[in-house]
Amino acid sequence: MRVRTALPKDRATIEDLCQHSSRTTARLWWWEEHPGAETFVVTEMSGIVRGVLFAWADGSPIAWTRLAALDDLMSIADWLALSLPPVIAGLRRQHARGLAWLDHGGWAGPHLEEHGFVPLTQVITLVKRHRRMPPCPSDAATVRPATRADVPATIAIDQAAFSPHWWHSTEAMFRKMTAATHFLVALRGGAVVGYVEGTAQGPRAHINRLAVLPAHQNQGVGTTLLHHILTAFWRDGIRTTTLNTQSDNEHARNLYRRFGFQPTGDSTLAWELTL
Repeated sequence: MRVRTALPKDRATIEDLCQHSSRTTARLWWWEEHPGAETFVVTEMSGIVRGVLFAWADGSPIAWTRLAALDDLMSIADWLALSLPPVIAGLRRQHARGLAWLDHGGWAGPHLEEHGFVPLTQVITLVKRHRRMPPCPSDAATVRPATRADVPATIAIDQAAFSPHWWHSTEAMFRKMTAATHFLVALRGGAVVGYVEGTAQGPRAHINRLAVLPAHQNQGVGTTLLHHILTAFWRDGIRTTTLNTQSDNEHARNLYRRFGFQPTGDSTLAWELTL
């Protein structure tokens, strides 16, 4: 077995591995653009790619595992022992302070612990299947569709409202704004103080993020944003809306509970390694 840097020629093999492996992470990043990066490695057995690991820090000192997959012929322990050291070395050269891993399916967690990872948070999924909502505050904020000029403000909101694990770079925020079917900002006194963005597809929609500046929280801004995006979803024929939040974020969970969101029972443990 050997580990090496992923190359552009590996893209099709990596895609095939991700599609057919039962041990893989959700692909939440534009990994196809990064073969050749020092934090993107593949593991080979007899010249055949059997595992892949890619980590990337996006405008934050905390990197995330953006892509991980291995086939059934390779043990998780052997794969991590080979692939983690070069990825960690690359992240340290990039001055990353930590590596986080969202363990979809729970297959990596016990082995991550052996490499010094500790639990970070539990991410849960909530769902809303009806149209009942609390009243929308009349004067909490003005809501409008976001424009590219709002990107600096949304980045500042993330950095004020969340730990570095959840920050976005300018490039990533531009991409999210392009990919989202609904991206709204809330204004108070002419300044952007919060935003919400989500994607609708068919009869379902998913809210990717809702964020409000700490100084403007508990004043109806989040309620207003959630009210507006749900109304927009329903106008477009959406019948079911989902979102993710951290299990210990009681402030967010209380807001979503008021809107009738209920746990689906799905949860994913996030792990973190301090570098």
